[in-house]
Parts: sequence; structure tokens; C-alpha cells
Amino acid sequence: MRRLLDKIYFAAGVVAGLCLVMMALLILAQIVGRWFGVVIPSTEDFSGFLLAAASFLALAYTLRSGGHIRVNLLISHLQGVRRRFIEGTILLLALILVGYAAWSVSLLVIESYQFDELSQGYIPVPLWIPQAPMAIGLLILEIALLDELVLLLRGEQPQYMQHDDVSLTGGGE
Repeated sequence: MRRLLDKIYFAAGVVAGLCLVMMALLILAQIVGRWFGVVIPSTEDFSGFLLAAASFLALAYTLRSGGHIRVNLLISHLQGVRRRFIEGTILLLALILVGYAAWSVSLLVIESYQFDELSQGYIPVPLWIPQAPMAIGLLILEIALLDELVLLLRGEQPQYMQHDDVSLTGGGE
């Protein structure tokens, strides 16, 4: 199961990176095209869609690699059971908030599909297409948060804490 989850997180991170590469290539094509009087329609729209997809798809991979910004001013001074309790509470709250966001965005995708909503750009795009990676990214983040909470409850150190200075078991590393 661990390998499957890690592959999902990694794949989402790779797709996020590919979205950034496609966005850069699209913008580069627009810049070069302007030198020759060629305009690529809806570049801004597609770049925005790709940026949103990259942002949401990278969330779980970033969490697992410890890349999210954490303010450890208070929690870094806690150890043992207190630290585990605070970490568990934070993970549980994050699980609830991300679960609600994933549910809401998923309903938005379904609604956009049902009503055939289109973007307002020069090239109309069904809105469910750029919204779907947002829902998928939040769902994968939800799984990653649950994964981290299970690790914590099993007495292991969550993966996102690999770069923290203080472990949950006691002293510094």
C-alpha cells in the first residue's frame, strides 16, 4: 500500500511539473509569435488553467516532502505526548478542511459539467476540464493527510516532519 500511495503522490507531482512546463512553453510560444505578428488565442486562459492544475496537483507531494510552510515557533518546544497530540489535532483539522474543500470543488465540477458551463475566453473551454485537476489534487491531498495521521497514530513520525529539527519521540535529531 505504501508504494502505491507514494506512486500516486509522485505522479501527481510529476503532472504538476508538466503543467508548469506546458505553461512556460505556451507563454514562450506567445512571446515568439508576437515577434512575427502571430497571436496565440487564449494563452492567458490556458496558462491560468495550467497554473491552477499545477498548484492543486502538487499539494500532496509537497506535503509528503515537507515543503509546505509550517510555523513551528510554539510546537518546536513541545515533545513527546504533547507534541503528538498537537500534531494529531492539526492533521485532523486539516483533514476536515481539505475534505470539505474536496467535496465542494467536486460538486462544482459536476455542476459545471451538468450545465455545460464554458470559459469566457476567446476559445471557450468547458469549465469542468480545468476544474477537475483541482478536485483531483484536493482528493489526493486528503488521502495524504489521512496517510500522515495514520502514521502518527501508529507511533511513527509523519513524513512531512522529516525536515523538522525536533522529533515526536523526544530530543532533537
